[in-house]
Amino acid sequence: MSGKHSAKPGERALVLLIRGMAWLPLPLLYGIADVLFLLLYYVFRQERRLTTGNLQRAFPAMPAQQRERIAAKSWRNALHVLFETIHARRMPETELRRRVQFDNPELLDRLLDKHGKVLAVAAHQGNWEWLEMASSLCMSAPLATLYKPLNHPGIETMLNRTRERFGGQMISARHALPRLVRFTHARSIVAVLADQGPQPHEEKYWATFLNQDTAFYPGIEKLARLLDMPLVFTHVSRVRRGYYRVRFERLGEPPWSLPEGGLMERYIQTIEQQVIEHPEDWLWMYKRWKYRKRASETDGH
Repeated sequence: MSGKHSAKPGERALVLLIRGMAWLPLPLLYGIADVLFLLLYYVFRQERRLTTGNLQRAFPAMPAQQRERIAAKSWRNALHVLFETIHARRMPETELRRRVQFDNPELLDRLLDKHGKVLAVAAHQGNWEWLEMASSLCMSAPLATLYKPLNHPGIETMLNRTRERFGGQMISARHALPRLVRFTHARSIVAVLADQGPQPHEEKYWATFLNQDTAFYPGIEKLARLLDMPLVFTHVSRVRRGYYRVRFERLGEPPWSLPEGGLMERYIQTIEQQVIEHPEDWLWMYKRWKYRKRASETDGH
């Protein structure tokens, strides 16, 4: 649990509701998700303007009707991921192995044999929660995942217990370096979702992403260089509802020949290509571009 504050009554009630829903079969959870989608998207129009606005800036040449279809699909897919994550609390190991397939785990094995450790980065695309759990289960080295603490300790505790069901470790991004140094002394994989934006007061890496200035956390490049970890991108694609395929792509490995910022650029370009190919599986319904680059800031800073 992050922080020392106990969960509030409303939060405890939500935790109990999620625990109860985890007993429901997955097809029924999908049915609930679809009803919720119709209500939120078409009746209450929850964050609909934000979603379509993000898509319009990212794909200005795309016909408006196509952007509307992507917006609706992304909302429906995001709710499916939410209810798949609820199902993950009680999902059997055999079902998880069947639903998340890895195309080329041998790439990670070769890098682990050579370097002893790997930094695997991904985006909030497909089902990143199942990805973490399946990787903990199927990879040939222990997995630790960096995460940003929530403001709701009860939900965070419940979610991390689900994530750690098959042996993975969750490490809070706050003061993570000492734990990571110890963890990577042995054969290991460190996983990070790094496509979210930093807060205005936090350090940023600026790049052109989806046709607009976009701030990223620069930590993955710093971590890769500091701990001499090869950087691998984890592609997640939706095969059909409830089934995903994972493919690894090497972005770079020590000794480093790329200039400072080169790993960040490769990561950002890879995310962008994945989003362009499957825009309905990325999260468009939050304020990813909530502030602008100041005149004093330059790309990469």
